[in-house]
Amino acid sequence: MRAQRGFTLLEAIVAMVIVGIIAAMVTVFMGRPIEGYFSSVARASMADIADTALRRLGRDVRLALPNSVRVDSSGMFLELLPIKTGGRYVQDDTCFATGCTSMTTMGDMLTSVQLATGSDLIAIYNQYNNSGADCAPTTAGLFSAYCGHGVAVLTAVSGAGTNSNTLNFGSTVFQPPGGSPTRRVFIISASPVTYACDAAAGTVWRISGYTRQSAQPTSLATAPLSTATSKVPLAVNATCPAVVSGSVPPRFSYSSGASERYNLLSAWITLQSQGETISLLHQIHVDNTP
Repeated sequence: MRAQRGFTLLEAIVAMVIVGIIAAMVTVFMGRPIEGYFSSVARASMADIADTALRRLGRDVRLALPNSVRVDSSGMFLELLPIKTGGRYVQDDTCFATGCTSMTTMGDMLTSVQLATGSDLIAIYNQYNNSGADCAPTTAGLFSAYCGHGVAVLTAVSGAGTNSNTLNFGSTVFQPPGGSPTRRVFIISASPVTYACDAAAGTVWRISGYTRQSAQPTSLATAPLSTATSKVPLAVNATCPAVVSGSVPPRFSYSSGASERYNLLSAWITLQSQGETISLLHQIHVDNTP
């Protein structure tokens, strides 16, 4: 008869102990790299979201009507008037004296542009973002599109694809007298665009489709922002801390002024997820030549 071979109970226990020790050592050495990998994935995802949101904001700011960007005192709300197209007009003194109902452009500014006649606005020589909310800047003689100065509702257009376009509107006396020194004319959307850092929802919103007001709207719970037709979340898990001088910067910071040629907008986005935090800063040079 052949002798039976196998493990004794003591040998099995020893083997299990040794395997357990090896497994514990592997866990200790591999745990941190695995944890670091998932942390880096979370940070990369948040950075990508924040970067996309800031790029969208930057594009809107660069396409804003000169001197229309404004930021509220809390640094949580930014508003602007988006341009659809622009060009130069042929001077007609009656438009700035007794009023006119049409304007001729030098060159084509209508091709490949989707306009909404009856709501889009013609804007000329906007000089002030009405940051004082009173339609009366400290420097007299400045005019703001937020207050209805130098704007008219576009009723019809013609001449797309030619060297001269005609823009029609209701009888309007444009400000200031004499018009724009550079003869620049813009067609802007009837609705402004607001970027808001919502602390309650932890979200950075892009809001549009609401009525333009002279004073900047700064409440998501009341009209016109609460009744806006478009409210797009650009970044979630966002933090919107109260501004503390020297330590906590505002989400939006803008050196607003009256008819300044160049300004600088700073936008911060801070996101938190899975125990990780990232903060991105985007600074945008704003051309305010009206």
